[in-house]
Amino acid sequence: MFGDRTSLDGRAPIMRCSPTMALDDIDLTDAAVWERAVPYEWFDRLRREDPLHWHPESDGTGFWAITKYEDLRFVSKRPDLFSSAAHGCTRPDLEGDDLAQMRMIIIGMDPPEHRLNRDIVSKAFTPRMISRIEPLLRRETRRVLEEIGPRGECEFVHDFAARIPMWSISELMGVPESDRMHLFELSHALIDDQDPEIAPTPTVREEGSIGVFSYAQQMAERERANPGDNLTAALLAAEVDGRKLSDMEYNLFFLFLIVAGNETTRTLASNGMRTLTEFPDTYAALVADRALVEPAVEEMLRWSAPIHHFRRTATQDVELRGRTIREGDKVIMWYPSANRDEEIFDDGYTFDIGRNPNMQISFGFGEHFCLGANLARLQLRVMFEEILARMPDVTLAAEPRRLHSNLINGIKEMRVTFTPTA
Repeated sequence: MFGDRTSLDGRAPIMRCSPTMALDDIDLTDAAVWERAVPYEWFDRLRREDPLHWHPESDGTGFWAITKYEDLRFVSKRPDLFSSAAHGCTRPDLEGDDLAQMRMIIIGMDPPEHRLNRDIVSKAFTPRMISRIEPLLRRETRRVLEEIGPRGECEFVHDFAARIPMWSISELMGVPESDRMHLFELSHALIDDQDPEIAPTPTVREEGSIGVFSYAQQMAERERANPGDNLTAALLAAEVDGRKLSDMEYNLFFLFLIVAGNETTRTLASNGMRTLTEFPDTYAALVADRALVEPAVEEMLRWSAPIHHFRRTATQDVELRGRTIREGDKVIMWYPSANRDEEIFDDGYTFDIGRNPNMQISFGFGEHFCLGANLARLQLRVMFEEILARMPDVTLAAEPRRLHSNLINGIKEMRVTFTPTA
């Protein structure tokens, strides 16, 4: 029920993985491959023939590619064996100041530091803080749709998908409305820096980082002088075992929230809309019954994970699938592959909003399960409920332009058309 079938994520099969192709010719580090399409055929072959695959790197020592669901779950739940802090949680090895700063952000920490800092942040990221934003979020979503509705067309990523997540994070953090677009522009190049169109030089990324960092410091000073009812004030006041976040820790966490919280939800909304335009029967079912939006969001998360991978480093020799991961080896977990693992998902290449249970892994597992998962689900549910209520006939006006990145499953531009609304 509610299933639509496709061979390659709704796209033409661009990356062919022929039986005679050597596994070492698969290059998951090539951002140009991911700009064309997620290489699902490569992952299918790796899961089938070499689920724990040693992948050479032109710019590093190589890594173990984790492509099976249960293996990704195992690595995620054993921070004692697989460290986020040793060399960072992204593929390239970090050193010096870059590594030191990554270790001060939650995603770059190991226990016990990670649990202590997560406890501090969780005191601010309460269900009350998240739930109180829903009516404001719905009002803002309607305002944006009323603005673009009469046009009958829009560039979905910039005009809609980027605006709502940035508004949500800014509202929670207490960022004044007049500053929000400026923050978005500063932060855009920080996580999409593989794409030369977005970050043509390292200077662009550095300037963005400095700008967001400086703004975070100003926010902290304002909130200390006049505390408000927002996440910034709560973070600054939160205390666990007598310890608060330092200024550096707060500034880095602010940067992380503004960048990661905005980027991932924008990516999910854009890919979700693209998927629905490719499956008009499913779109029509959601228009007819918006109670289906919540399970549809879970299937969107499985279908198009916003983050392609995270990295860990082995802290000791570990046996897995009959092979030895040596202490110090780099391990990369590939979420698009795990979300289509045949041992977990029946008909993984069917987009099915009635899938139950849906054990999508896009928010991670264990120690580093996404802190903002509930906020992301709320944002996506509200966004699509309001879109479906006002735009029952959205179609693509041109082939979307994908991000040049093997980290973010992003869409840079997606022009859509719809019946104009008053």
